[in-house]
Amino acid sequence: MFVGWDWASASHDVTVIDDRAIVVDYWAFQHSEDDFSAALARLSSYGTPAELPVIIERSSGLVVDRLLEAGYPVVPVHPTAFHAARPRWGASGARSDPGDSYKLADCLRTDGHRLRRLVPVELAGTEHLVQVLRGRKTKITELHGVERG
Repeated sequence: MFVGWDWASASHDVTVIDDRAIVVDYWAFQHSEDDFSAALARLSSYGTPAELPVIIERSSGLVVDRLLEAGYPVVPVHPTAFHAARPRWGASGARSDPGDSYKLADCLRTDGHRLRRLVPVELAGTEHLVQVLRGRKTKITELHGVERG
């Protein structure tokens, strides 16, 4: 099984496909603790987390951290690289969150062996450092109105 996770600031779309690219499950949910916990529980119904890779267009952040903490292999793909791969699913170029979560899962199915998987960092103090840096990034965003890397 392969999971495509289309991340957004307010909601998420998740698609689970099998090795033949057939949709096994799809759902959308809001960015809340209850919904996120329910999504992790729903994913767990498809097997142990270590055997269920999740592809997402982010390499860091709360969603990525939570997936890693739950034991899921997280495969980040850069949005530009994913955008360049879109023609393989058709020429229209139309975008939708449900469609993107499927395409992400299918990309993982076909090209996952070429993509790196994130490894959780388990050094003492790292979690505190991540929280401090996230707070700094949030403050910069509030001051300047734009997100900076």
